[in-house]
Amino acid sequence: MDQKLSRIKYESIIKKKIKEQKSNTLSYIRLVVFILAIIPFIVYLTTKNYLYLIIALIFFFFFIILVIIHSRVIKEIKKINKYLEIISRYENRLSSKWQEEYLNQEGEYANPIIDLDIIGNNSLLKYINFTNSLGGLKKLISALSLTNYNKKTIINNQSSIKELKDKQNFILDFQYKLSNIDNIKEIDYSAIFNYFNPHFTENKKIYLISLILSIITIITAILSLFHILPIYIFLIFSLIQLAYAYFMSSRYQGEFNIIDKTAREFSYLNDIYKFISNEEFTSVSNQKLQRNIKKGQDSLDSLTKIASLNSYRLNFITYVIFNIFFSLNFLIIHRYSNLIHSKLNYLKTSISSLEEFEKLISFTTICFVKKQTSLPIISDSLEIETSNIKHPLLNENLCISNNFKCLKDINIITGSNMSGKTSFMKTIGINLVLAYNGAYVNSSYFKFPLAKIFTSINVKDDISKGISTFYGELKRIKDILDYSEKNTEPMIIFIDEIFKGTNYNDRILGAKETLKQLSSLNCIVFLTTHDFELCTLDNKIIKNYHFSEEYHRDKIVFDYKIKEGQCKTTNAKYLMKQMKIIK
Repeated sequence: MDQKLSRIKYESIIKKKIKEQKSNTLSYIRLVVFILAIIPFIVYLTTKNYLYLIIALIFFFFFIILVIIHSRVIKEIKKINKYLEIISRYENRLSSKWQEEYLNQEGEYANPIIDLDIIGNNSLLKYINFTNSLGGLKKLISALSLTNYNKKTIINNQSSIKELKDKQNFILDFQYKLSNIDNIKEIDYSAIFNYFNPHFTENKKIYLISLILSIITIITAILSLFHILPIYIFLIFSLIQLAYAYFMSSRYQGEFNIIDKTAREFSYLNDIYKFISNEEFTSVSNQKLQRNIKKGQDSLDSLTKIASLNSYRLNFITYVIFNIFFSLNFLIIHRYSNLIHSKLNYLKTSISSLEEFEKLISFTTICFVKKQTSLPIISDSLEIETSNIKHPLLNENLCISNNFKCLKDINIITGSNMSGKTSFMKTIGINLVLAYNGAYVNSSYFKFPLAKIFTSINVKDDISKGISTFYGELKRIKDILDYSEKNTEPMIIFIDEIFKGTNYNDRILGAKETLKQLSSLNCIVFLTTHDFELCTLDNKIIKNYHFSEEYHRDKIVFDYKIKEGQCKTTNAKYLMKQMKIIK
């Protein structure tokens, strides 16, 4: 784990012990001071000597101070515990404990996202996710789905993530403040904006009437106070104001409900907004996000003030007093109208920027839990080159690294069962997804092109739609060919055990034709197979690689190292004998 994060954990544990000792000491002192306050108070009750009362009050005063200090210490302990809880989540990434975390990721996703373990139970999403809000999670899922990426976005994200990875304290404080918001996991702030009516406008006539009635009521109150006018005049106008307030309340009931719903949710963001606004950033992208949040802070303050006024409206006494003199209902509606037409867009943008910070912070996870990381290099040509690449979801100490380099090639990978063919493809694919998001990858060097990813790996049948495994594979290949006809964008294609869902003769025929068509496209292909006939095809862009194994004392030993050339061994018979399927 990251050294600085480990140091923060160590310092937090020491600090927690000190605070707990302080808390225990304060508890004892509080008890003693309370007893010292009670004793002279009891003596005062029996003797009526005011000296004892003064002594009791002094001790009570000190008791109250101790209660305040103690509550602050307890709050600090809770904060430290939250820090340690967040850090422990990073530590879970060093083992398989992260797989036990619950994550709501329901929905339908494109094939590459499922095939490469980007979304799912034990997926990249679950591994790197450190979002708190529902909107932040949606942003992360959208990013991993590669719905919108380009060179400029990747470079901007790289700049942001590179800066954030060195701001461990900021990241911990950020997550702490967001996690303190009630029901944060269920809140989608972006969706709350659907409550607002962008076409709402206040009635100018109502504004004028409210203003006139308020002025008249205040004047009559002053004149009545000095006995210039009889009090009943003021009372009449007060009743008129209250009747008008009832009219306003009925007319704008929908708006008042919206204010109550939205203000309560958004007001919780005040602390996190102020925190981000006070941070120093050098990355242009992070500075832009910070500016958006600062602009949103003003809108948030306006909404908070409206909420405060609305709280007076919900209290009967303050409702009567404020509506008599200041037309409280209209004042709320007037400010609400100004918010919608002049500040709401700033608030929307700031929420999006907050969720963007959540997403970017999640992409720093690899930096904190992996030793072998690097910031990928974008290539202008169709090529992939990597050194010491590992699968991000595997234990780094147990995972075997590989070096690999290819151009516009069809890379056929052969090897025995369980030798690492599919895992290698997924290793390349999952690191590509990280690279497309500007994140660090689990590799000492990674050079990649901008290309559309296609996969045919975890193809399953679908009885409800009458689709067999073989037909599912055909659809995947057809999607690739159809895309190439309509687009000039290069492709990176991952195919695992091509046409495994049909018989040997048809599989070989279909595979040869597929390779022939793919060789004419602008793409890099990774294809695993047990069919050695495909390795000997007369095609210049076909490159053969393999994984091998050794046998020691009747046990198979895999080295999981990719090597050039075709595999010469198989282990299916050996495995069947081991399982006593054959003799």
